[in-house]
Amino acid sequence: MRIAYISQYFFPEQYFNNLIAGELVKRGHQVHVICCVPNYGQDSFFAGYSNRLNRSETWNGVRIDRAWTVARGRSRLRLALNYLTYPVTASWTAWRKLKSKPDVSFVSMPSPVFQAFVAIFLKRVRRVPSVYWVQDIWPESATYTLNLRNPILVKPLNWICGWLHRQADCVLVQSAGFVPMITRFGVPEERIRVLPNTARAIYRPVPPEQAPAEAALMPQSGFRLVFAGNIGESQDFDTLIKAARELKTQDISWVIIGSGRGLERAKDQVARFGLTSKVLFLGRHPEERMPLLFAHADAMLVSLKDAPIFALTVPSKLQSYMACGKPIIASLKGEGARIMLEAGAGIVVPPGSPTALAEAILRMKSIPLQQRSDYGSRGLHYFQQNYSQEIVLDKLEATLKDTVSAMNPGIGEGGA
Repeated sequence: MRIAYISQYFFPEQYFNNLIAGELVKRGHQVHVICCVPNYGQDSFFAGYSNRLNRSETWNGVRIDRAWTVARGRSRLRLALNYLTYPVTASWTAWRKLKSKPDVSFVSMPSPVFQAFVAIFLKRVRRVPSVYWVQDIWPESATYTLNLRNPILVKPLNWICGWLHRQADCVLVQSAGFVPMITRFGVPEERIRVLPNTARAIYRPVPPEQAPAEAALMPQSGFRLVFAGNIGESQDFDTLIKAARELKTQDISWVIIGSGRGLERAKDQVARFGLTSKVLFLGRHPEERMPLLFAHADAMLVSLKDAPIFALTVPSKLQSYMACGKPIIASLKGEGARIMLEAGAGIVVPPGSPTALAEAILRMKSIPLQQRSDYGSRGLHYFQQNYSQEIVLDKLEATLKDTVSAMNPGIGEGGA
């Protein structure tokens, strides 16, 4: 199949889109990505990229064309401009760069939902069917992240979100909790399928002695608690730092790997509360290095804010942690908490409670090493049974083929 892969986020940004697009190419499909100039998690464009440089390239067999982009920056205004300009500039880029008609548009939809406009454009002008993979629920994600409360803005945004979802030929959702949030827009349930996130094959259990270079970056003693990924408002670093304050006298080190719009604020709080000897910020690292760093963690940490919208979400880092066979402390509720408990992969506490989180960390620190190892083993087994690359890619490929065949019988049935 010829697949137009629509998403703002792609290589060199460390995003799950890289894995999905690359694996589709390995399965014999032609994948053409229409994305932004890379800027996710930073104040400006990645080094070597701009609206003039490296707009087109090929990576691991994936053709990439980047639309003119407003970098996200730190302000909500710039974030809104980033969200709103992509549908226009990406549609223009798709019109110019997609020389052959795609068999299907695949829209990877973490925020913002407006990315779907590009697929709708292709459907209108070239009759290309579309599949969405919804990672964030809108408009709730926008009203929360951008603090939108004015009904003059919220009401039309809700209408737009409903209209966008109804245009899809198939809607994939990353958790079962998303299904009623899509059917409320008038999308028939038979057009909705659950497709969970997966993790790259590089995420696997690594013995600490096989990662000596990474050992030098980590605290050399004490209990090492590792958080990896985006540092933003959704991840609730206020609660994490308050928990670190409660544990200030304990032999516990917090290791933060990643970046994001909330990084500088988190660093300021750590300095203000005298936690610089307890909280270590390692910054961004290549994704290939993540499992090597995880090898030196005594436990992994995942958190989301205590908001109704996040109760439906399963953070993608959960799959990566499980794939590495590490015990997990989860400050989550809803779907994420349910999966953690079902897997038996660690300790779950309600979000937004620094005291509960601190108590969970002390409990994990105090239990026997074998019990921590058992948490990790159960998480790894759960990942292999539910989230492996093969399972997720098989489901995705089948959905894309079904969608193509429904509009053009015979095209999607033969593989590539």
